[in-house]
Amino acid sequence: MALGQMQYFYTVELSALEEQVNNSMDRVARLREKAMKRRDFEAADQINKIERGIDAVQRRITRMK
Repeated sequence: MALGQMQYFYTVELSALEEQVNNSMDRVARLREKAMKRRDFEAADQINKIERGIDAVQRRITRMK
């Protein structure tokens, strides 16, 4: 595979991955809101940890692009 083709392939794959991560972050944010409404602070804390992990993944994808 030529270098240009590989670059395009990785760019497309990273863009798709970025979109999936963004969708996951939206779903996790909604879960956190529901947990807070139920006053389930333990679940909200765990969800915050997940959000931090997703945020780290988003930053890595941005750097790779």
